Amino acid sequence: MREIVFHTLTSEKTGVVIENNHINEYVIDRPGVKALTGAVFVGRVQNIDHGLQAAFVDIGEGKHAFLGMPAIPWANESIHTTLKEGEYLFLQVIKESKGNKGPQVSADITLPGLYTIYQPYGGKTSISKRLTPASTTHLQSELEEKLSPVEGCIIRTAAADVNPAQVLKELEVLKEQWSQITTQQLRKPPRLIWKDEIIPNQLIRKFPLNSLEAIIVDGVEESERLKNTYPSIKDKISWNPKRTNEVARRLQDMQMELIDSHLEIDGGIEIVIERTEAMTVIDVNSYKYKGKAFSNSQTLDVNRRAGKEILRQLRLRNISGIIMVDFISMKDTSAAEHLLKEMKNLAKKDLVRTQILGITRLGIMEITRKNEWMSPLQLLQENPEPVLTIETAVFRLERELLFGVGKNQEAILLSINPQLKIVKKQLLSGSISSKIPQELFVREDPSVSHYQIELEGSEDMIREMIHKRGYHVDNVF
Repeated sequence: MREIVFHTLTSEKTGVVIENNHINEYVIDRPGVKALTGAVFVGRVQNIDHGLQAAFVDIGEGKHAFLGMPAIPWANESIHTTLKEGEYLFLQVIKESKGNKGPQVSADITLPGLYTIYQPYGGKTSISKRLTPASTTHLQSELEEKLSPVEGCIIRTAAADVNPAQVLKELEVLKEQWSQITTQQLRKPPRLIWKDEIIPNQLIRKFPLNSLEAIIVDGVEESERLKNTYPSIKDKISWNPKRTNEVARRLQDMQMELIDSHLEIDGGIEIVIERTEAMTVIDVNSYKYKGKAFSNSQTLDVNRRAGKEILRQLRLRNISGIIMVDFISMKDTSAAEHLLKEMKNLAKKDLVRTQILGITRLGIMEITRKNEWMSPLQLLQENPEPVLTIETAVFRLERELLFGVGKNQEAILLSINPQLKIVKKQLLSGSISSKIPQELFVREDPSVSHYQIELEGSEDMIREMIHKRGYHVDNVF
C-alpha cells in the first residue's frame, strides 16, 4: 500500500510517496520554478505556418507556444481555415518549453478529477482502456445526458469502484470549475488562467485510489481543503504533525543521497548513476567481490538485486529519456533473458511509462522512461564547473610566468593555494622565479582555488602594497 506525505507549510512544497517504508518518489514545487504542464492559458494566435500546419501562439510566457492542427478538436481541412491570426483561444500546455523552443499546447482542454476527465471541447465520452465497455454502459449514457454535443469526458479506471452518483457529482463540479475559469478571460490576455498544481493535486491523481492507504498533510487547513476537494476519499486524508515531521527529517538526509552518483546496496553491490545531456548511464559494480570468480547464478542474483534498485532510483530521482545500464557481464544467455524478463515485469509497477527495450551485443540494457514533471536533481544540484587538476595548474602557472604576464613590468605579486606549492615542489626540480627577469613575490592564500596573478607593476609599488596589507611573501618559487 501507498502513503503520500505532503509538506505545504514551507515555502518549498514537497510530496513524498512511501511504499513499504521506502521513499520511492519525491516531488518538489519550489517558488520561482515554473512547471506549466496542465496549465490553461488564454492565447493569441501570432502567426500560422501552412507548411507545418501549425500555429505559434503568444500565451504571455515569452516564447511562443506551438499548436499543431491535430491538437485542435474542431480543426477543418487546413490550419488557415481553422484559425486566424489575432484570434484568442483557450489552450493547455502539454509539453514544457525546452531550449529555444516554446511549450507545446493543445486546444483540447482537460480538467481531471478522480473518476472523470472533463473536456469542454472533447465532443464524445470515452472510457479508460482498463475498463470494459459493458461495465460502464449505463454510467456512460448518464454522463452523456449531462454533456452538450461539444463537450466530452473520459471515464477513469477508479470510476468502476464507486457509486455512479459520485462520478456524476464530480463531473458537475468540473463543469462548474471550467465555467469559473473561463470568466477570467475578461481580464487582459494573453495570460495564465488556471494551473493544475503538482502538489497536491496531480500527485494524488497519479495513483489508483484503491492503492492509497493514507494522504497525510502538515496543516489543519490544508487537510480540510483536500477533504472538501476530494470528499470521496476524505477518510484517507489526515493532519499528522508527528508523521510529517518524521518524513521531513528523512528528506534532509535523502537529498544528499540523491545528488551522490555512487549508491551502495546490500551485498557489496555499487550502482553508479551518471547523467549526461543525451542519456543516463548506469554501471553495476560488485566491488566487494573483486578478484573472486562469480558463478552464473551469483552473477544473476547480483544483477537482479541491482536491477530492482535501479528501477526504484529511476522513480525516486525521476530520471527520464534514454537510460543505458551496464550490468555485470553474464555469459549465460538464459540468465540474461531471465534478467530482461524480470526487469520488464518490475517496470510495469512504475506508473510513468517505462520500457525495457532489450540488451545490446555489448551487454548493455536499453531503457526509456517518459518525461514527467521536473527531476528533483535539477533543483537540488548545481552543474559543477569543469575544474583542472592541481598538477595541470602548476604547469599552466609556469607557462604563464615564462611566456605570458608581466613582460614589461618589474615585479609580479602572485597568490597561490598552499597545496599548489606542495605539488609544485614534487613536480618541478628548479624554481620558476629563477627563470624569469621579473621580481616575483609569492604569498599563500587558502581561499585561492589554484593561483591568481594579483598585481603587476613596479617593484616599489608592489612592495608598498605588501607592506600596507601586511602580507608575508617569499621571493623564491
